[in-house]
Amino acid sequence: MRRERRIVTSVTSRRGFLRSRAFQAAASLLLAAALLAFFLSRVPIAEIGRQIAAASPAWLAVAGVLSLGTFVMRALRWMWILRPVGRVGFVPSLRATSIGFAANTVLPARAGEVLRPAILSREANLPFTALLASILFERILDALAQLTFLTIALVGTPPGGATGAMASGRVRWVAGAVGAVAVGVALFAVVWRGATERLVDQLLRVLPERVRPRIRGLAHTFLDGFASLRSPRLLVLVVAGSLGMWLVVNVQIYCVMRAFGLDLPLSAAYVVTTAAVLGLAVPTPGGVGGYHAAVQFALTSVFRVAVATATGVALIAHAISFVPISLIGFAWLAIRPVRKAEADGAENRKT
Repeated sequence: MRRERRIVTSVTSRRGFLRSRAFQAAASLLLAAALLAFFLSRVPIAEIGRQIAAASPAWLAVAGVLSLGTFVMRALRWMWILRPVGRVGFVPSLRATSIGFAANTVLPARAGEVLRPAILSREANLPFTALLASILFERILDALAQLTFLTIALVGTPPGGATGAMASGRVRWVAGAVGAVAVGVALFAVVWRGATERLVDQLLRVLPERVRPRIRGLAHTFLDGFASLRSPRLLVLVVAGSLGMWLVVNVQIYCVMRAFGLDLPLSAAYVVTTAAVLGLAVPTPGGVGGYHAAVQFALTSVFRVAVATATGVALIAHAISFVPISLIGFAWLAIRPVRKAEADGAENRKT
């Protein structure tokens, strides 16, 4: 009996350790270090330095301005998404957005995505769950928008062209099918909200009864994130804002590639940006390692760019995307620190 208790206690303590902030942070940092080491191992550091030193300052300056512009557009889009929930000012939206992205550069598992709605919830006196749902809805919009540009790149390139095997009919069909399914799910959730809620309730029956109410509440509130699609005006603003923002992101990557002397079409940036987005899905602080390895792979494997040049592009593209907005976010924190209740509440809701 004592032995069984010791085993249960040991298993429980291990699970608690694996879920602890210290373990998550350590695992995230180790993963980032491993990916970054692999990324840098493919080319001498001195050669990377020469490539970066030779990059065009003018093109990099344009990329920097575009990077900041994307966060302005992101703050505006968030305001439009939240319109059915409540009216949010531009400055609070931009502040929460910049602090959230700054937090993502130092915290594991993209914790800034939870801190962002927590900050705005306190400041605008809006329900946290609805704001968190809007963040999830944003990610769906981001995925659909970038998938649109990737499809354009694939459709516009003949098989055997610059994108090689990525331009095959099968890949094009899969990209189009994924986009169509995602759009269909979103429209179904808007037009047949009651049926969607009943379907969610049916699916939740497989879960233990004690957790169903909370999960049901989160799922139903998440559907509120699609509420902006019910208004034709908001629908146009949100869709146009998403496509416009990701076009700017793609042009930003294109400018970085031009800074390194790469004579590739704008559609090449659509492929590289998609790779960067996939790299950011790796749970490391600020996407370090995952972003770099993904961009390097896309440039070398798809477009046959020299490894040293691809490595330089990845490093500078990541820095331009995250350093300026992070500095703004940290400056905002210095001027007006986040309350302890906001940070603790965000962490508790995340776990």
